[in-house]
Amino acid sequence: MAESLEGWGRVLKAFDDWISYESSEFAPWTAYFSPENLRDLTDKERMGWMHSMYSDVIPGRVESCKSVAVAFEDFLPYMPEPASIETVQSMIDLSTRIQGSMLGMSDVIATMMEEYKVGGLDEVFHYLSSLVEAEDDIRHHMTLYSAGFRKLKKLGLTIPDEMV
Repeated sequence: MAESLEGWGRVLKAFDDWISYESSEFAPWTAYFSPENLRDLTDKERMGWMHSMYSDVIPGRVESCKSVAVAFEDFLPYMPEPASIETVQSMIDLSTRIQGSMLGMSDVIATMMEEYKVGGLDEVFHYLSSLVEAEDDIRHHMTLYSAGFRKLKKLGLTIPDEMV
């Protein structure tokens, strides 16, 4: 029981950390997914935004998501039966899927940086729609964790009251 409680604690902390990162570190940078907002920046600020997204912000986001997967992996041995094991494994797989989408955003930003250096702002506007689509996909998949938690609850694996 103590191991299960500790496992829940790690999972919930990983989610709290990820949610915090999303709101405080990542979300402010998404304002520049808009052509109007990106146009308002100077050349140096645009390059700074792209560089920060590629070098710091997206990698931090991937690490936050990866921490959730690791917490679930640590929690997996405490699952009592095949259905709960399958559910937790699907949540680990979901984390992997989301990380892939995040890394795809990073690839788009890298391409944007190169094309911006060569052709300027007008050459990169079309990439913003790719970033928005990727972000929508990531957000959609993030909501799927709720289904996993609901399924665990149906299987009798609820978050302990003292952790809520």
